[in-house]
Amino acid sequence: MIIEVAAAAFAITLLVYSRALWCGFINLDDPFYITNNPLLKSLDGESLLRLFAAPHLGAWLPLTYLSFAIDHFFWGLNPFGYHLTNILLHAANVVLVVCLADKLFGSQPGLRVEKTPYPAILLFAGLVWGLHPLRIESVAWAAGRKDVLNGLFMLGALLAYLRYCELQDAAAGRSRRIISYLAALVLFSCSLLAKQSTVTFPFILLLLDWYPLRRLLKGRAVTVMLEKLPFLAISLLITLVTIHFAMVEKELISMKEMPLYARFFISGNAVFEYCRLTLYPVGITPYFVLPKPLPYSYLVKSAAVVIATVAALWKLPGRKASAVVWFCFVISLVPMLAFVHAGDDIGMAARYTYLASIAPSIAAAGGLALLYNRLGGKGKYLAAAAAAILLVSVAMTQKLIAVWHDTGTFWSRVIEIEPVGRAYGDRGVFYLINGRSEDAVEDFNAAINIAVGTGQQSVYNLYAFRGVGLSDIGRYAEAVADFDRAIAIYPHPTYFQQRGIALRALGRAKEAENDFLRAGPNPPPIDWFERK
Repeated sequence: MIIEVAAAAFAITLLVYSRALWCGFINLDDPFYITNNPLLKSLDGESLLRLFAAPHLGAWLPLTYLSFAIDHFFWGLNPFGYHLTNILLHAANVVLVVCLADKLFGSQPGLRVEKTPYPAILLFAGLVWGLHPLRIESVAWAAGRKDVLNGLFMLGALLAYLRYCELQDAAAGRSRRIISYLAALVLFSCSLLAKQSTVTFPFILLLLDWYPLRRLLKGRAVTVMLEKLPFLAISLLITLVTIHFAMVEKELISMKEMPLYARFFISGNAVFEYCRLTLYPVGITPYFVLPKPLPYSYLVKSAAVVIATVAALWKLPGRKASAVVWFCFVISLVPMLAFVHAGDDIGMAARYTYLASIAPSIAAAGGLALLYNRLGGKGKYLAAAAAAILLVSVAMTQKLIAVWHDTGTFWSRVIEIEPVGRAYGDRGVFYLINGRSEDAVEDFNAAINIAVGTGQQSVYNLYAFRGVGLSDIGRYAEAVADFDRAIAIYPHPTYFQQRGIALRALGRAKEAENDFLRAGPNPPPIDWFERK
């Protein structure tokens, strides 16, 4: 029975996400992780050593980079292959969620009675998680590989641990128990080498030991706690290595730059929004910009999260299931909250819910089964409601996959949700590269207005890019004026070369020649330059 359900879940997931096969690379992280990543160009011994021994742009993701290197070996820079791998990994994770639900429900006799359509409950558990619109970012974005790969190993580790618990409760042979325990430990280590977001995994295991496994209630608390020490040791070691690499590459945000109180409010807002988007997935943006200053709504949302957490602790003895689901959700999110996270997207991102949403999804399926049992003959209406939920998820997921089709569609979605300067600037560059210079100039106009209003120091890049766009459409005098502005802030050789081209088109040959001399023999192509 479980094989048929797993096969159905795998096939449905592949079908729903197949649209992502025709997505390209996005100019957000894809160049760093894939297209411009020197670590992927070869699979020889030296390259493999560098994958595991060196960070890349402050991140240490050796198994993720290895998976990209394998894709590069077979596909080169054809995005189809990278997206195919992501979709297959996610479909496999949906299967593992189905298996995890089966393991956890096995300890709850009320969910396996004959009148419950148990296979449908398991299928719902996998699909309500796997097809939710919040999963799109991890699957349809090539750089989301770290999430789906990390998820594969983490779910495998969790199933191996549950198998170990089963064998221990059944007093099975020692060798079989050791193999299952070591499998959990190895898979957990692999999850950390794909992405360090699972450092809190040992605490998730302790929660499950308390409920539904009830291993902490059988007079074995000390033994159960000691079982977690190797997991904690590995988690601590990987955390220290990650912090070291982040410090070496100066990726950490200091307390001076972001005080503790600000981190608390940012984190509280994120948890609240993740809950809202899970229940009401409207307004999902692929790029969230942290507002400055922080709005008062962050305080209100943080207070709501604190109240929910205190309530979960208060009701802990009587409502074990709901408390465990809440704490599994929050603990899984901790590594991606502002307390410890150091990335540009410190505020929130849809992909951070990839693993955290597993517990609520399985709990929703369990609640559905219990309610179905209570309704008796009226359960068919509940089944129809569950089917409707999945169909709505499929429709929204299909629509939002299109956001990841290319850089233009990506930033257009960001502008639709929140028109920020970076979105206009990056979409303008995309239009410029693809011959849509008039559209590019319009985007650079918007980006420059925002940058000037916020005092952005790197506005010279936008002037230069707009100058290129203006030159492309024959507005050379305006282009020269833009290059004048860029050079006044940062006299880069490329800007002199580009201004020289515009001056020559205006017939100002002598001035153009002077600019070419100042540009030097081999100025680099126009790009986003950081002032030294």
